[in-house]
Amino acid sequence: MNNSNNNAAAKPVSSGILGHPIGFWFFFWGELAERSSYYGMRAILALYMVDKLGFTRGESSAAMSTFIAACYLLPLVGGYLADRFFGKYWIIVGFSIPYILGHFILGIEDVVFLWIALALLAMGSGVIKPNISTLMGMTYDQQRPGQDKLRSDAFAMFYFAINLGAFASSFAMPLIRDQHGYAIAFMFPTILMVFAFAIFALGKRFYAVEVIRREPKTPQERKDQLLVLGRLGAIFLVVMFFWSIFDQSASTWTLFANDHLDLNVFGNEIPADMIQSVNPLLIILLLPPITILWRVLGALGFNIRPTDKMMLGFLLTTLTMGLMTMVAAITTEQAKASVLWEVLAYIIITTAEICISVTGLELAYVAAPKSMKSFVTACWLLTVFFGNFINIPITGMYNDVLPPLTFFAMLTGMMVVVCIVFFFVARWFNRASAKWMAEQSQEVESEAELAPQATAAQ
Repeated sequence: MNNSNNNAAAKPVSSGILGHPIGFWFFFWGELAERSSYYGMRAILALYMVDKLGFTRGESSAAMSTFIAACYLLPLVGGYLADRFFGKYWIIVGFSIPYILGHFILGIEDVVFLWIALALLAMGSGVIKPNISTLMGMTYDQQRPGQDKLRSDAFAMFYFAINLGAFASSFAMPLIRDQHGYAIAFMFPTILMVFAFAIFALGKRFYAVEVIRREPKTPQERKDQLLVLGRLGAIFLVVMFFWSIFDQSASTWTLFANDHLDLNVFGNEIPADMIQSVNPLLIILLLPPITILWRVLGALGFNIRPTDKMMLGFLLTTLTMGLMTMVAAITTEQAKASVLWEVLAYIIITTAEICISVTGLELAYVAAPKSMKSFVTACWLLTVFFGNFINIPITGMYNDVLPPLTFFAMLTGMMVVVCIVFFFVARWFNRASAKWMAEQSQEVESEAELAPQATAAQ
């Protein structure tokens, strides 16, 4: 038995801009507004709890960790509800409402309202998180079947939108807060989320047709799906070590810069925690040329698989930690190394992020069983949660147990092992999944060919 949403008929293929379906631009601008609202709110949240609600710095940090963890756990709920019951569009639109409400009440200076707001924000952000990119991928499958490079470009541009929103709002919100106070500052994420809600809702007729399948699967189908999920799970388990390294930029990297590096840049001393803003800016600058590079290499006949890009990302992450180890070795109290060394480390690991995170998001969509795409995308997002989870014991050793040189050398060694493991996991994944992914692609293209017939039948 097949159940679908109200608009069960397929949409006609939209002409679009730059070859992309019209629906893509609703995803792009909607995601930019939604991520701007999220990262803008998050930029000032920790100090808000300290300055206005009387939290200690430890309590504020714990509350932030709990909130972020919830944001990366709840995608599992969103993926399951979308795949099994409501469809992706209605999950996005429906859970945007508590998202907006959470923003609205966050500025009420009361601890009870704070926790209610954070619960609503985590619910909204987390539940809709896996469904936007998945619905976008489905739109390309139906409206641009077989155009894998165009879909890859779309995922890269989608990631660009996320980081453009993160950079702009993270830069602007502290300035608004300093000029007008927290209450006014929190109004801007609320307004941005209202815009995101409107953009997502208005684009409905340009999105993919969703068919929610609840028919029982044969034992062989269940076995095949479990095999694919197992293969993806192996990839995901390795990826969490990348996030373990990457997310230390907010902790050990900042502490190292503050205590051991010369923060004077071109005659001006910068705060150690300001260096973190380099990452989204670098994403904006590096993502377009790297995307063009993949297309040029493809046009020249190089078959660069998603796992090849991810392997490069792991190698670059290892190089990053090797660089941090070198800097820790050369810096002294009398002659501190320049903070520009850490900026160079950011450039390398941001390139690695593009190779791993952008590619992994697309791979999670492409390789997932068709009836479980949102759920598998949610599992991809869990790699961020688990990367931070394993950081709890790892980062606890920094400086208290191990000096920076030994600590960074340990992480370099860990990444060497991770690279070796991923090499064999990727080989196994590519061999084992090639047939399944080809069948998935053929099934999607067949559905796309039937879409005009479904429309005509109505």
